[in-house]
Amino acid sequence: MFIIFFILAMICYIPIVFYVGVRLWQVWAYFLPAGSKFIYWLIFIFFSFSLFLNLIVARYLPKGISEVFKIISYYWVVAIFYLFAILLIFDIFRLLSRMLKIPLSVQNFIPQMGIFALALVALLFIYGTWNAYNPKVNCYDINIAKSAGNLKELKAVVVSDLHLSSTVNNNHLQKMVEKINSLNPDIVFIPGDIIEDTEAFKQQKMKETFSKLKPPYGVFVSLGNHEFYRGEVKEIVESLEEIGFQVLSDDYLKVADSFYVVGRDDPAGLHFGNKEGKRLREILAGIDHNLPIILLNHQPTELEEARLTGIDLQVSGHTHKGQVFPANLITSRVFEKDWGYLQKGSLQLIVTSGYGLWGPPLRIGSNSEIVYITISFGAEK
Repeated sequence: MFIIFFILAMICYIPIVFYVGVRLWQVWAYFLPAGSKFIYWLIFIFFSFSLFLNLIVARYLPKGISEVFKIISYYWVVAIFYLFAILLIFDIFRLLSRMLKIPLSVQNFIPQMGIFALALVALLFIYGTWNAYNPKVNCYDINIAKSAGNLKELKAVVVSDLHLSSTVNNNHLQKMVEKINSLNPDIVFIPGDIIEDTEAFKQQKMKETFSKLKPPYGVFVSLGNHEFYRGEVKEIVESLEEIGFQVLSDDYLKVADSFYVVGRDDPAGLHFGNKEGKRLREILAGIDHNLPIILLNHQPTELEEARLTGIDLQVSGHTHKGQVFPANLITSRVFEKDWGYLQKGSLQLIVTSGYGLWGPPLRIGSNSEIVYITISFGAEK
């Protein structure tokens, strides 16, 4: 399946690279000395396929060099697609003006057009990088029409998709912890994709930073797909439990004798974790449905199952809300709700766009966020 996907991706990607390369050469040819065309194409093709090359050579390079190379590769690939869209719009405009016989000064592809396209992409990248590292706090007020004993209200923070690594580093984690502590929540939920790089997690002493997060009812974690991908799920779980986090792997816990928190493993565990998956009904066996039930499920999927099994609130991540436009147009079609709030009968769903980043350190068309939920219990008056 991966080979088929890779071949299809290359069939689409190679013509795009060629088109952008030709158009940019028409710009740089005005500024570069004669005979530099070969060097231009050598550099352009190298970086255009550097992301795939990095997958092969990363293990043989020093960690720091590999990380820098990877980030440059991500930026380059995104730039290729943005330049393709901008330059294609230019060319369509030129073609239409020619067909309609409208004499315009942009009839010929002049350097100013390419320079404008490059400048626009550069501005997008500056904004996207800034936006990625300046998260917002989004607030929700919801009601669960069940009694939670003496507990009338719960203030919860949700952060997902941290992808902690050398890109989403300890400084960014420190900002998150400080912001959460300033919100003074009763409980914190982290529905998956927490640690991307275990080596960076150790070297940057992120465990010590995480340990400053001490809400009264604790920090509850479920496992996302990236926890399983590297085959380090056991090490990750142990690290989180050493901090004092409650890792719920297809399991649940009653909190303060007032409500339940359920953690469901991502389906990636079936393929990469060598474990048997459980249906939600199996996980909930023995639970008291008279009390509120909050589900941490990394992906905002199987909502009907959650509704039928009596889940009151599901918090999810995974989508990043596309992270970089136009990927958000895809996630909005893949998932019933790729970001925000949705109610399906008695089930309420909140999907976060995530705090961290995966791939290019950019946020264009989405925001990094911390979600703050005020949950009231009992029938609304």
